[in-house]
Amino acid sequence: MKKSNKYPKVVLVGRTNVGKSTLFNRITKYAKSIVLEQEGVTRDYITETVTWNDKTFDIIDTGGVSFRREKDPILEGVRLKVLNLLDNADLILFVCDGKNGLTTQDKQISKVLHKTKKPMLLLINKADNINLLQENMPDFYALGVKDIIKISALHGKGVNELLDTVSEIIPEPKDIVEKDVQSYKITIIGKPNVGKSSLTNLLLKKDRTIVSEVAGTTREAISDLAYVSQDLVLITDTAGVRRKKNVKEEIENLMVKSSLSAIRTSDIILLIVDASEKQLSDQELKLLFYAQEEKKSLILVFNKTDLIEPEDRYELEYKLAEYKFILKKLPIVWISCKDNKNISKIHKQIVKLWQRLNQHFNNEELDELIKTALLRKPLFHKKQVLKLHKIRWIEDAKTLMFKLKVNYPQWFEGTQLGFIENVLRRKYDLLGCPIKFIVGRK
Repeated sequence: MKKSNKYPKVVLVGRTNVGKSTLFNRITKYAKSIVLEQEGVTRDYITETVTWNDKTFDIIDTGGVSFRREKDPILEGVRLKVLNLLDNADLILFVCDGKNGLTTQDKQISKVLHKTKKPMLLLINKADNINLLQENMPDFYALGVKDIIKISALHGKGVNELLDTVSEIIPEPKDIVEKDVQSYKITIIGKPNVGKSSLTNLLLKKDRTIVSEVAGTTREAISDLAYVSQDLVLITDTAGVRRKKNVKEEIENLMVKSSLSAIRTSDIILLIVDASEKQLSDQELKLLFYAQEEKKSLILVFNKTDLIEPEDRYELEYKLAEYKFILKKLPIVWISCKDNKNISKIHKQIVKLWQRLNQHFNNEELDELIKTALLRKPLFHKKQVLKLHKIRWIEDAKTLMFKLKVNYPQWFEGTQLGFIENVLRRKYDLLGCPIKFIVGRK
């Protein structure tokens, strides 16, 4: 346990495509938000903690919003989330487009923001064109916001002044709370519309991400903290990854990159598959192998079991036998997000997997185990016996890693290392754990 401040919340608000995500990235200096000249890119909110002038705050990038009730359930979900964020905001940054001028939508947003009675700064973005800015400024003054700052999020103009002002306005941290240190990261991956966002919300026990039958609703990697057993973990819901030939728009290319990046920085991967499709698709296999290549621990989760009959599951399991060589190394869970069925089993598998990853190994025992196995079944390369002089567990590695001291390092490759891995897996509980070997003479 450690003490942690509950930081003030600074919320970026504005209609679509005024530059909120560009500004967010400029402030955080970390491109976590997708930036693209296309409306409606950011849908779920993204939070980052920022320190400026010794003042720390959470800055929140919201989806572009109109504040009018929407018939589209996705857009309505965005609207309701932003309204909730405004209720809890300590400062609102209202972003408008100084290049294209004030719109009716800006005026509508302004009215809603004034009603919140929250401290507010009006940010006139895209202030690079002086002539257009001077022409449009009288309209922005009419919004009745006292504090106006002209910026260019793209080029960084005025951003330091903005941060100086924010640090002066925001209050001190509200209180001090006891908080656990984050233990590890979990990333949920899969194709579009297999239930990743539904599972994320169930694990977080709140509606953090927008859930819709429309494929591709989640466009960014969205993260939040939750407890799994006694551990505080960061759970990330990623954008659905389609087959490459179906990734036609620039936005989808960015979504794929965002998802793969989330895999690389994760500790445990949950690969979600739609059981009703009764097969592992090529794209799901590619995701599985990518996680394996990155040496990430993985749990395979079959969702939508409410849509299949027993014979469907038998058919799926029969097809899975083709990939037994890799699936036998993974925990597999069958769930239904819709019925909230077996979600607790995912919690249990995550806890067990984290315990396996953090188990300790005795080097003398490892030596005896592998050397005995090689006596019973020696390894050869061109009639030359391959010998293991020593095996050592690397304790502080992020994945299970073993250093092998051998007579011919260049000949210890896939088959030979696979033999040693199988010996380790028969002896120890390593389900779901990748193993990495470092081979050398010394």
